[in-house]
Amino acid sequence: MIVVCPACQARFQYDDSRFGQARAKRFKCPKCAHLFEVANPATTMSLPPVQEEPLPPPPLTMPIPEQEPPNEATLASAFTTARRDRDSILVAAGIQQAGLPAGFKFSLAFLTGPQASTVQVLDRPVIVLGREEGDVITQDPETSRRHAVLEIRGDGTVWITDQDSTNGTQVNGERITGTVQLLSQQEFTCGNSTFMLLIRNTNEYPLH
Repeated sequence: MIVVCPACQARFQYDDSRFGQARAKRFKCPKCAHLFEVANPATTMSLPPVQEEPLPPPPLTMPIPEQEPPNEATLASAFTTARRDRDSILVAAGIQQAGLPAGFKFSLAFLTGPQASTVQVLDRPVIVLGREEGDVITQDPETSRRHAVLEIRGDGTVWITDQDSTNGTQVNGERITGTVQLLSQQEFTCGNSTFMLLIRNTNEYPLH
């Protein structure tokens, strides 16, 4: 074996069989006369290896990408989707009846635009208005493909949300942002088409 002096780093050869049963041998460095001990390599090799505790695995996390804040149209669309999902859960739980609230009839009258002088009955809680897609088709080139959404809630109130349309949705002559409540006989405009919401309380005014 090679013995190294810890003081001057001098190296010299030593027969490790001369350790015998001794755990260590005391040496005197022939170069600097420093006294030091060297452990018996046979004893050191017989020691069991130290078992290191395994490191815990890293947490399973994914980096969260940076996102731009949603615009008002995205928030409005997300609100409508969340509301629709909430109503579906309540219906499935038997807390809320499916479809429109009892005791009301809802209609939409076309005042101007390609469909002027016609009336369409609203027969579902969420109505999509659009040029060529949705529940109420305007056929109006100034209306976006999916222009606005009408939401009829369980308490009989009606709310409108613009779907980030090109020309916007106006209520009382002002372009709306977010979700706005509509009252019975209130007008709103999508593109060149103007509508009037009609809400009839059939409990107070029964249909004949």
